[in-house]
Amino acid sequence: MEGARPRRRHKPLRTLISVCAAAAFGAAGLAGCSGGSGGSTHIAGAPTVSVWSWRSQDKSMWNTVQSDLAAQGVKVNIDFRSINPTSYDAILQTAMNGGKGPDIFYDRAGEGTQTYAAAGMIKALDGSVDTSTIASSALATAQYQGKTYGVPFAIQTMAVFYNKSVLSAHNLSVPTTWSAFLGDMQKLKSAGITPMYVMGVQPWMLGLQIDTIGASTMSNDFTAQLVAKKANYTGAPYVQTLTAFQQLAPYLEPNWQATGSADNEQETALALGRCGFIIDGIFDTPEITSVNPNVQLGQFLVPSPNGGQPKLDWYADGDISLNAKIADSAEAAAAAKVVAFTATPTFGDLFSSVAGEISPVKGSKVPAKYPLAVQDAQWYQSQSVQPIFGIRSPMDTPPPNVAALKANKSPAASDGVWTDEQNLAVQLLEGKVTPTQMAAKVQSQLGWYYNATS
Repeated sequence: MEGARPRRRHKPLRTLISVCAAAAFGAAGLAGCSGGSGGSTHIAGAPTVSVWSWRSQDKSMWNTVQSDLAAQGVKVNIDFRSINPTSYDAILQTAMNGGKGPDIFYDRAGEGTQTYAAAGMIKALDGSVDTSTIASSALATAQYQGKTYGVPFAIQTMAVFYNKSVLSAHNLSVPTTWSAFLGDMQKLKSAGITPMYVMGVQPWMLGLQIDTIGASTMSNDFTAQLVAKKANYTGAPYVQTLTAFQQLAPYLEPNWQATGSADNEQETALALGRCGFIIDGIFDTPEITSVNPNVQLGQFLVPSPNGGQPKLDWYADGDISLNAKIADSAEAAAAAKVVAFTATPTFGDLFSSVAGEISPVKGSKVPAKYPLAVQDAQWYQSQSVQPIFGIRSPMDTPPPNVAALKANKSPAASDGVWTDEQNLAVQLLEGKVTPTQMAAKVQSQLGWYYNATS
């Protein structure tokens, strides 16, 4: 089914109401869904709990969850359905508004969770789920007005990925400074090799790439000041981040502005040796290896342009939320137990084993069969940006637009910082705005955060 493969399974879509008008999918809402739980054994007489997600690769995990719960004496049938990621938010919104939503669903962290919480559509988990097992930085993305409305399930990480064969063929080693990084790309360019691929028609990835550079450019003290409103995005560290991103422009593939219609061009180029480097997420390594199973893939953190310690950029992908309006009491009770299980180390280990990604459950480990993710987990613990300043940060989470949610309309509210970066990234690479000008534009869009009294 390569030709019909869903686009970007892990794509961190801006918000649940930003993809398209939900009405276009109709009340049925299940177009684009895959089949149910399939491989798990049906338990006669047990309630059936529906779970919706944009991650089709998690299907086997939920079969195991059902079996693990049964072993603990919790009898429940889990009906897992995956929905095409580009349709998921709108289909879910339509179903929830019509009272036909799933019992449990994967929610977009930050603004997504907060909007459903503000609308009273998902249940607060305080008192019923032990979320002390979840890393506090990730848990914050599932909270609203002091309460927790979801269990975060994945920490996504960003780094520079490189093709070892390409670097070896040109006698290049992994760069440890920003100048060495640019120097390596210049050597590849001089040898007729495209140094780096980007996807100009996928601005969401460009925004993540800016954040990846910023993690190494800006100190944790500065990002803490951003969150505390004691500094803003016109500050020198953020301008330096944008300057470094703009310095990549001479090393990109020809016609990069038009690249990305297939949504996997940069992964394909790296896998096939058509370029030396890409800035990407751990979530895309399966894509890279599927293109070329023999690729020799490596990764490193962006070298700090100011000579500081390089840091890992990360964000909470989403969380597992509980429908607040489940009519059947037995079904509601079973669903609550399922959600509670997702906060346990057993689930965290299971998720990492299936997905090859970091679980935010404390003490969970990524198995050795995913060496790059193991390395990311080590970086996350020892040298990650804390707090985050881009996607899923407080500056990326405008106040919930409940009216738009209930009306099945796209929001007219303010954008968060990640959207602002997406809107300006191409202009920055083309030299149509300077780093200082872009920083001022980003800051000007964040009045909803910096001018708020709370």
